[in-house]
Amino acid sequence: MPDTRDFETHDPQLYFAEDGNPRSERFGDIYYSLQDGLSETRAVFLGGCHMPDIWVDRPAFTVAELGFGTGLNIAALLQMWAEHRATERIPKSVQRFLDTNARQKSHLHIFSIEAFLMTRDEAARALNAWPELAPFSEAILNQWPKSRHGFHIMDFPQWGARLTLALMDVREALTQWNGKADAWFLDGFSPALNPDMWAEDVLGLIGQRSRPGARLATFTVAGAVRRGLTEAGFTVSKQPGFGKKRERLEAVFGGETAPSPIKIPHILVMGAGIAGCSLSYALSSIGLDHDLCDPNGLGAQASGNRAALVTPRLDAGGGAVAQLYADAHPYATGLYRRLSPQAILRDGVLQRAQTERDRTRFEKVATQPCFAGDALQPRDDGLFMAEALTVEPLVVLKGVVGGRKIHAAPPHDIDTYDHVFWAVGAGVWDQSFAADLDLRPVRGQVEVATAEADIPPQAWGGYAIPLPEGVLFGATHDREDRGADIRDADRLKNIDTLSKALPELAAGIDPSGLTSRASVRVTTRDHLPAVGTVSPGIHVLTGLGGRAFCLAPILAQDLVAQVFDIPSPLMASARHLVQIERVLTTNDLM
Repeated sequence: MPDTRDFETHDPQLYFAEDGNPRSERFGDIYYSLQDGLSETRAVFLGGCHMPDIWVDRPAFTVAELGFGTGLNIAALLQMWAEHRATERIPKSVQRFLDTNARQKSHLHIFSIEAFLMTRDEAARALNAWPELAPFSEAILNQWPKSRHGFHIMDFPQWGARLTLALMDVREALTQWNGKADAWFLDGFSPALNPDMWAEDVLGLIGQRSRPGARLATFTVAGAVRRGLTEAGFTVSKQPGFGKKRERLEAVFGGETAPSPIKIPHILVMGAGIAGCSLSYALSSIGLDHDLCDPNGLGAQASGNRAALVTPRLDAGGGAVAQLYADAHPYATGLYRRLSPQAILRDGVLQRAQTERDRTRFEKVATQPCFAGDALQPRDDGLFMAEALTVEPLVVLKGVVGGRKIHAAPPHDIDTYDHVFWAVGAGVWDQSFAADLDLRPVRGQVEVATAEADIPPQAWGGYAIPLPEGVLFGATHDREDRGADIRDADRLKNIDTLSKALPELAAGIDPSGLTSRASVRVTTRDHLPAVGTVSPGIHVLTGLGGRAFCLAPILAQDLVAQVFDIPSPLMASARHLVQIERVLTTNDLM
């Protein structure tokens, strides 16, 4: 992964001129036409890509953009998509399997790149100029990211759309993106003022990330841009410009657009913990109906503790591992805040320092550009993770699954499903493919005491989480143990672990008055999840260990994207880390 230590210095140096329009002092350029930015967007980009006609009869459509800016193009695109979203009738051959109104709506995927992000307040000031876009502008502003290096995901389920905003250099963003676009908006600052955005190699990457027949629109007609697009495989044409600009460009990528009729697969998700519920959400978000099944019900296994910490893994080495967790964490916490706000028990988690070496490591982690500047705060007693959450798992699961019925057993013969997604936690060992996966069980027992705990949620190897009725603490960590029985010895272990960090709290706890719960988590040799397809139609999300509530939402989106050939919000480097092939014990599966 490229060195991104200077990302925090990527300030657009924005100011608002006397006419009320935003300008970048860094590039000496405007963000949109001074005459009418929205009309320019509609004429140059939406019209230039022949929208909405271009997405008629398309079950999924992908738009990529260079230059997110104020978000104006995306707000206008969402408005047009909401008004002209394709709806297709589901074939009768599939209707018998589905609990649906027999219509399937298409889904919009948006990938936008911005290395010089303005603040939310600055964007709001700019977008307020167009009240007709208010619902769409507000939806974007409500999920506006803090400045950090990475992929930021915005979901718009009300319109069947998702935006992945790459906050990074254009080359890295295009290299890390797993998708291919049906349309491109090239809206960076002008080639004369920001030539790096329009370089020949960047235009070549655009060609590599385009589907046959993809359309491209831009305001510039610079010769270098025309030549670069032609070299990348586009047929370029000049068109009448907008306002005072005499000409603009439209381009079409080589190859014929393949017909893409609606194909409705018959899908089963096995498991109703956070992994299975996240898969259910990911499928629903792209309009795919499915059956959700768990013989033990919602959150009956490892996702069913009284409380859970939603924290990223702190990796001082940085690189792809740190980036995976840094991208996963804001998506998960944002999702829970939006779908299950009542599940949030506390904001902020303290990672306690046990040694001076811990403090040094925390200082290093806190400066990583993949985290927002105030997300990780070193303190004398450790590292305060301001954006971490304590949540009530069962309430989270109910919000994520959205009221979908959970079946005790598959309602149809399992062989009739086109795709089966396995997210069964420790139940993975009961499946036929388990012998071919190098997975390891880890048993953990936790305790709930009625003792009063005036402490912040915290972790140190063990953890302690204040609850309305007391405190949850633990947990034991027994490798290669698949037992879920309650053990008196483990109660004493947990009290001992608590006493090392919080001796006064531990001293007031009566072991005989504890409520205990034990469950088994799945881990891998390298302590990273395993995501992918193990055989045709059989897909697995497992190995989440103790950070399932952080990782499951983004990994579920990635697995669904892999299976149905749509853009993933996960970076290519992160996908490589978690690919299931690395835990296969035989090559016969693939």
